[in-house]
Amino acid sequence: MIGTVFVALLAGHWIGDHWAQTDHQARTKGDPARAGKRACAAHVGTLTLCQIVAVAMVATYGDIRIAALNLVLGLALNAISHYWCDRRSTLEGVAFALHRIGKHDYYRSGGAPALDQAFHMLFLLLSATIISAPTTTALIGATTATIGVLVGAGFLSKIGHDLKPQIDSCERPSLP
Repeated sequence: MIGTVFVALLAGHWIGDHWAQTDHQARTKGDPARAGKRACAAHVGTLTLCQIVAVAMVATYGDIRIAALNLVLGLALNAISHYWCDRRSTLEGVAFALHRIGKHDYYRSGGAPALDQAFHMLFLLLSATIISAPTTTALIGATTATIGVLVGAGFLSKIGHDLKPQIDSCERPSLP
């Protein structure tokens, strides 16, 4: 069942991220002001709606049973992670934190969209695990792991932003 749910979430993600997202949302969602927060929230809302429709389709026509609690938890954590990532500065912070393995350079040289999508894929997988959890113990474990990964990403982002001045100063050519 996890594979079916993952594919449904992925389809909903792609439709929501590329067809349902407005140009205004795409351009504005990373802005630090209130307008950016609103645009990002609206984007995540329509993306989540697309995922609900996709999961409902496979549950109905694929004859699989999904517990309501699992669905709500999985979609909520996916929406939270999507909002977090799409605010842009958060993911850039993770790239700064991983600068020693080249992620900051990759992020700045055009890799930001790929890192964005990879982050989303990770949370689609984690969300599919929550939604598909067959027991309460599995649901608690999958939910705890997902929250742990999101909190860890938040810490990495904070560390990266704290390191940013040092990284930037090392990248600037020194003056004679």
